[in-house]
Amino acid sequence: MDPIDGSKPLCFYLLGAGGMGMAPFARYISDQGHRVYGWDDFISEERKQRLSFIHWQNTIPPHCDLCVCSSAIDPKHPLRMAAQRVCPVYLRGMLIAKLLHSQRLCVVSGSHGKSTTVAYLIHFFHRSHLPLNYLSGAEFQSDAYAVGCGKYKDAWTVLELDESDGTIEAFSPAVSVILNTDWDHPRHYPTKESYQKMFAALAVRTQECVISKEVFQPSPMKQLAIPAAKTLLEENISAASAAFHYLTGKTVTANDVQSFPGVKRRQEVLLQTQRFKVVSDYAHHPSELQALWQYLGVGKNNVSVVFEPHRASRLKCFLHEFVRALKRCSQVYVHPLYEAFEAADCNEKSLLAALPNGRPFGQLNVSDWVSQEQPCTLAFVGAGKIDAYARRWVEQWIHAVVSFFSSRGLAVKTHVSLQNVSMMGIGGSALFAYEPKEVRDLQKVLKGCLQVGLEVYVLGKGSNVLIPETRWDGMVIFLRQPFWTQCEFLREEEVEKIEKNDNDAIDTFETEGIGDPQFGLPRYVRVGAGMLLPAFLDRMEAEGVGGFSLLEGIPGTLGGALVMNAGMGTNGICDCVQQVTWMDREGNLHEVSRKNLQYGYRSCETLRDGIVLSAVLRGRNATTDRVQQERMEVREKREHTQPKGKSLGCFFKNPETCSAGKCIEESGLKGARVGDALISPQHANFLMNMGAARFADVVQLVQQVRSTVHEKTGIWLEPEVRVLGRSWEDIL
Repeated sequence: MDPIDGSKPLCFYLLGAGGMGMAPFARYISDQGHRVYGWDDFISEERKQRLSFIHWQNTIPPHCDLCVCSSAIDPKHPLRMAAQRVCPVYLRGMLIAKLLHSQRLCVVSGSHGKSTTVAYLIHFFHRSHLPLNYLSGAEFQSDAYAVGCGKYKDAWTVLELDESDGTIEAFSPAVSVILNTDWDHPRHYPTKESYQKMFAALAVRTQECVISKEVFQPSPMKQLAIPAAKTLLEENISAASAAFHYLTGKTVTANDVQSFPGVKRRQEVLLQTQRFKVVSDYAHHPSELQALWQYLGVGKNNVSVVFEPHRASRLKCFLHEFVRALKRCSQVYVHPLYEAFEAADCNEKSLLAALPNGRPFGQLNVSDWVSQEQPCTLAFVGAGKIDAYARRWVEQWIHAVVSFFSSRGLAVKTHVSLQNVSMMGIGGSALFAYEPKEVRDLQKVLKGCLQVGLEVYVLGKGSNVLIPETRWDGMVIFLRQPFWTQCEFLREEEVEKIEKNDNDAIDTFETEGIGDPQFGLPRYVRVGAGMLLPAFLDRMEAEGVGGFSLLEGIPGTLGGALVMNAGMGTNGICDCVQQVTWMDREGNLHEVSRKNLQYGYRSCETLRDGIVLSAVLRGRNATTDRVQQERMEVREKREHTQPKGKSLGCFFKNPETCSAGKCIEESGLKGARVGDALISPQHANFLMNMGAARFADVVQLVQQVRSTVHEKTGIWLEPEVRVLGRSWEDIL
């Protein structure tokens, strides 16, 4: 008697359970309440932990109802033979066909792009808060969604339908998305015609609608065309959008597409510095290579590839096509063939012999890629083990970079968490981080970063920077050492020198209205870039020096405040500056007086691309009580108008005609929310993290604010907050 009758939970045993065909199936049946055991001869402990919904054991469990095998499992595998003695044994595809035969099933099939198309569909359903069961064929980047889902009754089920082993013939879905029919899997489909005939048969068996760019004969019951696209990725997006509209009646938006978290091994960027990019891609067919080359700009850009041939039958059948595609790259490092249990009568040696730009895999040396004078890309490509090697190679590259800095006396850290650096409580990590002890250390690390090609970002208190949850592949500099937090009043001879160089110092200070006219003569203080503004204000209060109340309530550092010209109202800290010492990205020192400092509302053009080392600020003699009173007045005003909690302060710059907060409030957006990102009901220019807000939530809320305010007022609000490693122009 067939145990698959739906009357009771079953005990499944999965062979090859760690692969990307079996893992989504395991998650699906686990969600359905079945017990799932499994084994994989090649699985790592790390992957076992990721697939914790599988009970891992290399013996058949007692009372096993069903054994399911991937098509890669040899019929004579000991565990498969042991299972045959106690329960029915199915190929994965055949069992899925039986389990899903009565479901509202939409399959995504075709030679290339299935995993990406399914992933976009999953994402579109999630964005619309609609239930969906699914079995994907790839993992999402950052583990944005699970690999499979079987939680919902009466919902659509989306399946990535594999054609490689012939089990596709068991499916008669309601909806079929057929992306393309480029000949593949010659071992199972010996001719191009037999391969295309298989997809035509699927179209005929489809019960409701076929969505494809192909035209099938005999004609299916109903067919919708996938909109034309320039690239394979755009075609995948078009196919997913068309399928989503058919299944739900809803239309995909630009934000839905832009917020897609990405799929592992599909044009996945493993490393991205200013001059060096490392990419991992699943491409293992000549047509997929050509699509990847289009994405990477092969022919225009310097692109080298590490290629792992997948299956001897495919390499032998398409050898000339592989050679034609790979010859376009600058260099090709050929990895040993991934046999996939086939006899290797054609292997990597055959490919190397035909490639003039080919090199053995062993010649790929990490040390050759630490310092690049010109932009270049290294792509690890293939469907076998190459992705795991690529990730290990990137870690080796990281260690080589650390050694590069170590040889210069610099102790650089790696994989540094930034989650608690930003005051919004959102953030991923930085690939490299360093804390210089003094100016010479900073110069050395900047010159090293220039040589390696690493972008540099100085992070202080994180009061004005939004940090993505991904890894940023640059160098974060923390100015936390005592040298950077010094605060000293200038000696008399230093004051005389400053006032001699700027005869108008006192007059400009008085006429520009900075400070209170009741205060006495100027006092000059040199402050390190790493000093926190609250600590600076406390010191000034203790010394009886006023004129800095515009900084009250701003939690950042002096350096960050100067770069942003932070302040209150139309006044900013640059109005208090007498002199700034800063360093450019090449490590050169500069000193600029206030009269030569170019700054404006919430910006300082002079310091925009520089790193502040210290500044001489000008205050006024007063009493401790008077300074305390001045600070208290500002503090009380802020407390009545500004919310407490995780935020970055005022998020948008004030336009010329009104305040940003007023524009947002009058557009009806107070209290608007995306996930845990909220526009404060108290002050509309504050975006709050109410608990577990994500970077994508904040971005979506920013987009909503800008579009709504523009629609209501004609004003495009400009963010005051910076984004680590990104620009708002690219995001918005």
